[in-house]
Amino acid sequence: MNSSRNLQLLPATAAVATALTAWGVYTYLTYDPRWWWKKRQNSLTFNEVSQQPQWEQELIHGKVEPGWEPVYEEFLQNFRARGDLGAAVCIYYQGKKVVDLWGGYQDPKNPIPWKEDTMVPIFSTSKGISAFAIWMLESWDKIQLDEKVCSYWPEFAQNGKENVTVAQLIDHSVGLAGITPPITLKMLQDPDSKRILKDHLAKAKMEWANAGDYKGYMAVILGFYESILVQICDSSQRSIGQFLQEEAFQPLGIENEIYIRLPKSVPDNRIAKLDAMVGLENLWPTGSFPEDFWSKLLLRPNSYTGRAFRNPQLSSSPGCMDYDRREVQELEMPASGGVATARAIAKMYNAAERVIQNKDNDNPLKLSPKALDRCLQPATPGRKNGWIDEVLGIECCMGAGVLLAAPNGCSSGRFFSTPSGFGTPGAGGSFGYCDPKAEVSYAYVMNRCGQCVDDPREFALRSKMYEVVQKFRKTNGEPLLNLEELNVPHYLTKVYMDAHPELAPL
Repeated sequence: MNSSRNLQLLPATAAVATALTAWGVYTYLTYDPRWWWKKRQNSLTFNEVSQQPQWEQELIHGKVEPGWEPVYEEFLQNFRARGDLGAAVCIYYQGKKVVDLWGGYQDPKNPIPWKEDTMVPIFSTSKGISAFAIWMLESWDKIQLDEKVCSYWPEFAQNGKENVTVAQLIDHSVGLAGITPPITLKMLQDPDSKRILKDHLAKAKMEWANAGDYKGYMAVILGFYESILVQICDSSQRSIGQFLQEEAFQPLGIENEIYIRLPKSVPDNRIAKLDAMVGLENLWPTGSFPEDFWSKLLLRPNSYTGRAFRNPQLSSSPGCMDYDRREVQELEMPASGGVATARAIAKMYNAAERVIQNKDNDNPLKLSPKALDRCLQPATPGRKNGWIDEVLGIECCMGAGVLLAAPNGCSSGRFFSTPSGFGTPGAGGSFGYCDPKAEVSYAYVMNRCGQCVDDPREFALRSKMYEVVQKFRKTNGEPLLNLEELNVPHYLTKVYMDAHPELAPL
């Protein structure tokens, strides 16, 4: 009798399984990841920013100088059409702050307005800020990029690393992104973490035989290597966070707006809460990342990509939301754990841009143009795989801690035909950089994390910035910029934006 009933149930069970599979495949193929946050709207206590009455007057704040109004309009459009929750943008032009805007909400679950001094995790945009410490030490003749790392740090000369130069270490030319065994959260929280990390990283073995064979983005671990070098070369043996706080942030007057390690004294209500996909949600196809990037990261933890983003492993499912935790923000993670305002990031890059332009006698960071020129030389392509990055799966060009314009032979980059541009983007869409040729320094930060290599919200603001600069240059009879090259997004993002025209700049 039981056997007969089981046989009768089989067709029904198979039908249910088939229906569920069909539903899953349909949902996977038709789900639109642009609006992933809308599925949470029923649990929110408020509507999106642009649905609020008088939102432009009550939730968008700041100032733009005459002529820069198009950037303001694009900032509004980010909330109207591109899903921004809370964000800020700041631009310096010819050494003067011309755009300083902030708005929206700083918490996805509560209608708390984004304030002038609201800070937010900036992910890998931290890399560009931390790179300043190396540039400053190079300027002060405390470190030379072309020297071997072991000449400063003898213990580093283990497991085939004896000939690695400082430049190779910090321009992602070494296979140290996903070391085994990995750094752990416990190591970072230990009171003796400086010594523990120094010993652990010195013993690490490279993924490939020789530095320069391949390129491999050091997603999180880069900052720990940089911090050790700073501690060794700084006469006061300060960590990179402390060094920057005292030697860069304080001289620039931004010490309360940017941190590599968030102090306990900063109240929680100054830190924006993140809104991001979690866990397997990231596997929904967006078309704006390499096809297998997220599957490597989430489903293949032992892949080089998986290991690169798990050094250290902050949770069982690495992602943006790890950086929403106060315990993580209070760790010193120089490559990924910065917390800042857009204003502070833009002011950092403005300091470097003015030195390169040699148009400002004020040089609070004591940067040397010669040292900056060396630090901003692009790394050579990998001997075995050219410009393809083994972690990210795309072509990119790195310098001393920052992303640079794509040289000949490299089909992609971040700001493409901006030969003098440098900076770093962060997960979710943040970006800080400067372009000395255009005399601009720029930063965008947000708390709703996007899913593009070149985020449409940030790209729209950056494109409008260049259009405004072009008008000023034309009016002043100055050489014009090549906007056809400057205002082209990353090829993956372009495909994404072509499919969704409302994401394109106005």
